[in-house]
Order: sequence, then structure tokens, then C-alpha cells
Amino acid sequence: MTITDDTLVRLRSTAAAGDAQAALRLGRLLCLTAADPAEPGDGEPSWPEEPWLRAAVAADPDDVAALTLLTGRLAQQISYWETCRDMNPDVMKWYGEDESTVERRRIEAEQLYARIRAAGPTRHAEAGLDELAVLLGVGDKPAAEDAYSFYVMEDEVWSGSVRNSATIVASDAAEIRWACDKWLTLSEGGLGGEPTLTAHVDGAEVGSVDLGQHLADSGVDWDAVAVPELAGSRLPAGLPVPGRGLHYGFAGEAE
Repeated sequence: MTITDDTLVRLRSTAAAGDAQAALRLGRLLCLTAADPAEPGDGEPSWPEEPWLRAAVAADPDDVAALTLLTGRLAQQISYWETCRDMNPDVMKWYGEDESTVERRRIEAEQLYARIRAAGPTRHAEAGLDELAVLLGVGDKPAAEDAYSFYVMEDEVWSGSVRNSATIVASDAAEIRWACDKWLTLSEGGLGGEPTLTAHVDGAEVGSVDLGQHLADSGVDWDAVAVPELAGSRLPAGLPVPGRGLHYGFAGEAE
């Protein structure tokens, strides 16, 4: 099903009225973006999905899907701020963050992870949860690699010795199309390199396309891009891809 701006408007309205599943669906879509399309951006780090995922968890504390998405995004926030701290400790202060806020996120993520396990996740999620446990420092069981099928959009540019990159990982064709369009609109066609979309089935690459060759005024001309449907076991929303350094949703970094 095609995702449009109206889709988000309807979800936002229903979620604001207290519908937990609408809040979860909205939060899942916003995980795939660098900024909330409904809010003006200010250039600061943003996780627009967080309030909606928190609302979904509050409404249904045992909802594994909501718990997993929120935990996964907190894990990415921790990684982001730790990278900022390592590159330049003052960066955290510029955004009103410090070591205590990183530690607070870590404690919350560990508690949420325990709740996921207590709620009884499916076996399908096991490899990703093992990888998430390693990232959070609450487990050391090696995750089964090549366990999932997923899409990844990668965009990067080098400035001197610094590499700036944006990555979007998703497991639904309509969602990755929508997320790519949002990123390419926000970044005015990408970072300056060659944004690519690649499909993986059971960990193996099955197709890749240069999105820059198919850009139109309204986004990517998807009629000209063959996005294969994913066979195999799809990456559960919120979890990392074992052994790949990839995590469901949007991620941006400089290194």
C-alpha cells in the first residue's frame, strides 16, 4: 500500500485521540525519517518517533512491537551520543546533553529490553534481540547472521577526511519508498554522493539501484525502479541486523 502525507495525517489524528496502534504505526514510520515531516526542522538531532512510541507503550505495556521499536531507537540514540562524545565532548553540551542523559537512556533501554524478554517475543526476533543485547551490554550471545531480509538506503559524502552518511533500513517495500522520498526531499537530492537502495534476502544482496538516476521533482520515479518484494524472514521493526552494523530505521553520522 502506498504511503502518502495523508496517511501520516490520519495516523497522527487517530494516535492523538488515544489509539495505541495508530501511535505505534506512526512511530514506526517516523523511525525511518531524519525529521518529522509535519514539524519545521531546526538542524538539531531529532528522533520524532519517540513520543508516539512512548504513548503506544504506555497504552499497552506488554506490546512487544512497541517495546522493541522504542528500545531499538534508544539504543541508536545511545550510540549516536557516544560517538559525538568521542569526537568532541562539547557537541553534547551544544544540544543540552551530557553523560548523565546518555546513562539515563541506557538504564531505560536495559529495563525495556527485560520487558521484551518477559513479554515472550517470537522466535523470529531471536537473532535481532541477541544482537540488541550485545549493543546494550546486557548479553554476549553471538547472534545468528544472515537471519533476515531487509532494504537499506545508503547515502554518503566525504568532506576532507570526514565521512558524512545517512542510512535507512526497513523491511517493507512501501515504507522504504516513502522513507527514501522523505530523505531525498529533506536533503535536496542527497548528500552529494550517489544514494543507493539495496535489497537483501536472508542476508544476501539480491538487487541494488542508484536512486540518483531516478530523481524527479516529487521524489524518486518509482515506476522506473524495480524494488523486489522480500522473501525469507523479514527484519523485525526496531532491531539491528546481526553482524552488519545496521539498525532498523534512519541513522546519520559523521566519522
